Amino acid sequence: MHRYFFSLRIAGLVVLAAIAVAFVDLWLRGFAVVYDPDNRLASAALVSAESERPMREFAEHYWAGRADGDAHFLLRCHNGGERRVGYVTPGLQVTHEVSAADCVPPVAAPRLPA
Repeated sequence: MHRYFFSLRIAGLVVLAAIAVAFVDLWLRGFAVVYDPDNRLASAALVSAESERPMREFAEHYWAGRADGDAHFLLRCHNGGERRVGYVTPGLQVTHEVSAADCVPPVAAPRLPA
């Protein structure tokens, strides 16, 4: 009989099983990542016909999320610009790198003379 109730072998097997399940889940259900090297984004979301799911900033300059259906990236920049880019669907691993063209500031409407 074991001297201790908690076995390190069993704990190690549980950790390895959890990592394997997470890997298979990500591989089968897919994921979406936005890379923002110049820190232009205020937020990012996955927008589909049914919903808008915010993406989470999981590391410096990286945003991640999962689409619940066919979706696009909605990039919201610090300068007020917004742009929809890319195509995301469940089961695909999709990445997008933010460029200066993704964060063009909005143009103000011209004022009409009174």
